[in-house]
Amino acid sequence: MCNDVNEQKDLRERLTRLNNILEELNCKTTSTEKFVEAVRKYTRVKKLTARMVTELIEHIEVHHTEKIDGVKTQKLLIYYNCIGSTEIPDEVPIPEADITMKTRKGVEVTYVPAAIPATTAV
Repeated sequence: MCNDVNEQKDLRERLTRLNNILEELNCKTTSTEKFVEAVRKYTRVKKLTARMVTELIEHIEVHHTEKIDGVKTQKLLIYYNCIGSTEIPDEVPIPEADITMKTRKGVEVTYVPAAIPATTAV
């Protein structure tokens, strides 16, 4: 009989923990949906407003300025609501291949990396 009482107690505790986890996940899902809705609302903005910042950003960490190879750099960490901080690469490399864009009907703009001309000695 004592084992049954202990087992029931353990099951109640486990059920409580699982319900808490489920409630937490439901809150995260709801807040993620709100974040996605806010991002969609601001996809084509031209000016950043205080309202946008408060809707999208939880907080910002500003680190000390460092001088690396004579260049001052300062790290900023932006924590977005629901998703936290994300790493964005410093530089996006331009591919070596030719890039062609169709700007309007019948017109294409092509980017070809420039070759460095050889210097001639005089």
